[in-house]
Amino acid sequence: MIEYLQSKTFKMALSATIAITISSYLGLQFGVTSGIIAILSIQDTKKEAILVSGRRILASTIAILLSFFLYILLGNNPVVFGLFLLIFISVTKGLKIEEGMVVGAVLSTHLLTSANINSSWIINEAKLTIIGIGVAMLFNLYTASLEDKFEKNKERIEDYYRLLLSDMAVSLVTQAVSIHQKKILIEVEELIKSTRIIAQSISNNHLFKKYNYYLSYIDMRILQLESIKRMERHFLRFYMTYDQTRILSEFTNNVAINIHEDNDCVNLINEITILRKEYQMMELPKNRDEFENRAILFQFLNDLEDFLTIKRDFKIEYSRSN
Repeated sequence: MIEYLQSKTFKMALSATIAITISSYLGLQFGVTSGIIAILSIQDTKKEAILVSGRRILASTIAILLSFFLYILLGNNPVVFGLFLLIFISVTKGLKIEEGMVVGAVLSTHLLTSANINSSWIINEAKLTIIGIGVAMLFNLYTASLEDKFEKNKERIEDYYRLLLSDMAVSLVTQAVSIHQKKILIEVEELIKSTRIIAQSISNNHLFKKYNYYLSYIDMRILQLESIKRMERHFLRFYMTYDQTRILSEFTNNVAINIHEDNDCVNLINEITILRKEYQMMELPKNRDEFENRAILFQFLNDLEDFLTIKRDFKIEYSRSN
């Protein structure tokens, strides 16, 4: 029920009803128009609502004044209305305020059908515009909290990453890739796309300051997903198990366990440095096959390091901005 009350459909219906009621109470001509303006002014985010409302007010002001002077000078007939449209549409496109084009044209038709055009018409049309946009703005300011939904999605993304890396840790030893891995990659990619849309909406709902944490976080996870995909492709070429593989499997599992927002991954990156030194002290490859597999192993380790470095850089950047 609460979600429906916060829906765009409900806001459109109620804002139009209220706007028409106010216009009728004030005795304005063409009061229904204020309801149409309210419907058109309902937006998904606060920032978008303010921008669109500002453009629509400017376009409506131009339309009212232009109509008034054209109809006073040349008469209010279809030919003059056509002239109005030629000028008005060109102006709105030039000023990049096309959102107000339809509203402006509707307001102009009110003067077109009037038998007696005077300054009171300007006041009437201005009130219709202000009421419609004003009522819509009140509803635009009442938006659903998207932070909780983002947090739930964030936890799901981290769970997916944890599962993928855990499977990789097992596959390094068993050389058997999980049949669910491809499906999980597709699911997490779709989840990230939908979560980025939520992050963009959250950012646009903060009017007076930049609030880019949510977008930065999801972009960080997108980059990490690319690292996971590269790591996953290496399993097409693995076919031998070594001591290095078992060690890397244990480390990969450790990374999976420690996937969470607060981890800056610095300790894990330091462990990779230690791991490389241990590899250097181990026995050299005995043949070409072993050499090629060892090379793939190192590529996997490099991609895993990229995965961790992306998170470390995100934590550093975020700490600087706070």
